[in-house]
Amino acid sequence: MVRVQSRPAVEIKGLSHPALRLVLHDASAEALAGAFGQIAESGDADFEWQAVVIDASRLEPGAALDCEGLLEQVRALRLHPVAIAGAPESLRDAADRLELGWLAALPEPRRRDAPADGPDAEPQADAEPQAAEPAADPASAPASGGPAADTPRLDAMVVERPVRSGQQVYARERDLIVIGDVSPGAEVIADGNVHVYGTLGGRAIAGARGWRQAAIFTLDLQAELVAVCGIYRTFEDGPPAAQTGKPVRISLDTDADTLSLRTL
Repeated sequence: MVRVQSRPAVEIKGLSHPALRLVLHDASAEALAGAFGQIAESGDADFEWQAVVIDASRLEPGAALDCEGLLEQVRALRLHPVAIAGAPESLRDAADRLELGWLAALPEPRRRDAPADGPDAEPQADAEPQAAEPAADPASAPASGGPAADTPRLDAMVVERPVRSGQQVYARERDLIVIGDVSPGAEVIADGNVHVYGTLGGRAIAGARGWRQAAIFTLDLQAELVAVCGIYRTFEDGPPAAQTGKPVRISLDTDADTLSLRTL
């Protein structure tokens, strides 16, 4: 009897995993050594090789960062660095050499007690998040039915290249336009609309901060997950046959908090 294999032996899929977020405020070797030393001395440093994303978005422009030395100190705490986010292009070669993923600046985790229209408000000093939530997880978007966020006013972010597996692109307060494919395992996020002029694999999140009129547009729907304003849908067995391989618009249903998939 010939056994027919229904699925390939290996598949690449997106993953919402609670990786830690290591936020850098100072790139100097002395400051970093002191900070890591304090963490080690606190007795709370048994991280058991948890995955960590290094957030470099708060460093001063032009700050010189010793990536190799930083990774040594991170690993000394039993943390496993997997990517760097919000870093200048000058560090891309170092990230490639050190086999770090390259991510856009991460959306700030939204405090659960924050006003629906103020996700960018500065947290109180005693409420600074200690660990990252999964970047732009649909569950972290403002709850449906709350006050709608203002329509994004800035020009769209245009990405004229494919978004490859492991990469994340986030368009804050604007639409995101990807001219190319979004690979399985990649993630595209926008506070406004998401447009993919190619095949949409991976994860796509529109209206990430509560804009209910946001939508996702793609020429070829092959996504693992789509979300609009916190309402999401997964496709473990692939998208519906009626929308597979066709131009699709994904938006919130006007009468219910469900997603509507319409062929264009």
